[in-house]
Amino acid sequence: MADVTSEYQCAVVDEIQMMGCRTRGFSFTRALLGISADELHLCGDPAAVPLVQRIIEVTGDVIKVQYYERLSPLTPLKFPLGSFSNIKNGDCIVTFSRREIYKLKKKVESGGKHLCSVVYGSLPPETRTKQAKMFNDESSEFDILVASDAIGMGLNLNISRIIFSTMKKFDGTYTRELTVPEIKQIAGRAGRYGSKFSSGEVTCIDAEDLPLLHSSLESSSPLLERAGLFPTFDLLSLYSRLHSRMGFHGILEQFLEKAKLSPDYFIADSEEMLKVAAVVDELPLGLYDKYLFCISPVDMNDDIAAQGLSQFAENYAKKGVVRLREIFTPGTLNVPKSHNALKELESVHKVLDLYVWLSFRMEDSFPDREVASSQKAICSL
Repeated sequence: MADVTSEYQCAVVDEIQMMGCRTRGFSFTRALLGISADELHLCGDPAAVPLVQRIIEVTGDVIKVQYYERLSPLTPLKFPLGSFSNIKNGDCIVTFSRREIYKLKKKVESGGKHLCSVVYGSLPPETRTKQAKMFNDESSEFDILVASDAIGMGLNLNISRIIFSTMKKFDGTYTRELTVPEIKQIAGRAGRYGSKFSSGEVTCIDAEDLPLLHSSLESSSPLLERAGLFPTFDLLSLYSRLHSRMGFHGILEQFLEKAKLSPDYFIADSEEMLKVAAVVDELPLGLYDKYLFCISPVDMNDDIAAQGLSQFAENYAKKGVVRLREIFTPGTLNVPKSHNALKELESVHKVLDLYVWLSFRMEDSFPDREVASSQKAICSL
């Protein structure tokens, strides 16, 4: 969302180490190199410093590095949680799947002493914020948080102790151990300066996970070696002139395959975008429209969200105008009573979010932004 067309006196980019993320890194590189500001503040893990310095050397900008110490102590405990009867107010249990989150919530609440808020990635941001607010509010009954690594960014939480239920996560391809930066980012949410807990603690449910926790907190994050890149529309447009008979999918695939990069960069994982390109290539759309659909925030592994994108693209290609009612009937949202119904509601939110995103870029063609936004709000509730 960063605006690289306006000029600013000062801009701030948080979590700059995300440049190294294989899927989203290119957005942070774009912000670093593209935002036109007299002064740009980059905040994040010191592991990003040498890479940023190398990149900035090429642009001729002046860089000043300032290191900060954590303002409140964080203590890794020598003993595991053991029994769930040892859970206390202000605890946050961390796990990495929706099913596991609700399983742990049920387990904690069945003890009859606590109520849990939940926070995880596929919950709408507004819902996450509301759950965090309930947990932070001392007058509310929600005194425990069960969450995924989504707590690592963008939420201010009053956590006294982080408890890892597992040190492994499925990253979309395979199940792997958490990395040092991931462990530090999550553990660091306990006892944040300015929260109601002046110091933090961190432990695991199982004793066998403690060695990895302790060694990770004592280690420095590995230095970031490369930043993500993704071709702009102008580059792909130029390339397409050399391959005028090729569809957008072919152009994108070939460009990504043949692009030569300097050692400080890598091409972002474009699997999602190539899936979208394969869908929109079948339609009579211009190159720019196809590119726009490809960079839109759609989860192609979610059947309902992928179907929403296909429908929007088809209707846009056919009529030039996409009405929300053609794919979604306002007033049909219900409170989910099962895991599947909850998952479906999260998917519906993604479709409404996609409509709103497209409406900001093609206002005349996606005219129902207000309806989509209000339904999105109801969905979040």
